[in-house]
Amino acid sequence: MIHPKTKQILFLGRADGVLNPSGVRFGSAEVYSVIEKHFPQIADSICVGQRRPTDNDEAVMLFLMMRPGQKFSQPLVNDVRDKIGNELSKRHVPKYVFETPEIPTTVNLKKVELPVKQIVSGNTIKPSGTLLNPDSLKYYYQFAKVEELMRQQIKSKL
Repeated sequence: MIHPKTKQILFLGRADGVLNPSGVRFGSAEVYSVIEKHFPQIADSICVGQRRPTDNDEAVMLFLMMRPGQKFSQPLVNDVRDKIGNELSKRHVPKYVFETPEIPTTVNLKKVELPVKQIVSGNTIKPSGTLLNPDSLKYYYQFAKVEELMRQQIKSKL
């Protein structure tokens, strides 16, 4: 992909894991391309599938890291979901969208989706020595119990 203004060349490549909600297989790079194209207020994102032993299907989780001075909000979440649905398909729309303070990356700055996927699916992992920011993984453990987290968010708004 070539950036229309800067002419920077971006290679959309293989991800750590294929997303597979309701039998529709796609790569996280498809979601990233929509975010990068339409949402300059988002600095980075990570998209993973969550499938715990008790889940019947995989749920797509999208974590957004905002640029300094930009706010994460429900209208932004709605816009992101709408854009993904319109540009890709309704099956690509993440079930959950959350803000994240940091995206785990390797020392080569590649997003590490597989450890995040394992964590949100209820597993405890030992961070690899290739991670630039291993402590960033701690944030994602709370999402293994996403339903509890959602209940708490609803209660705090009441």
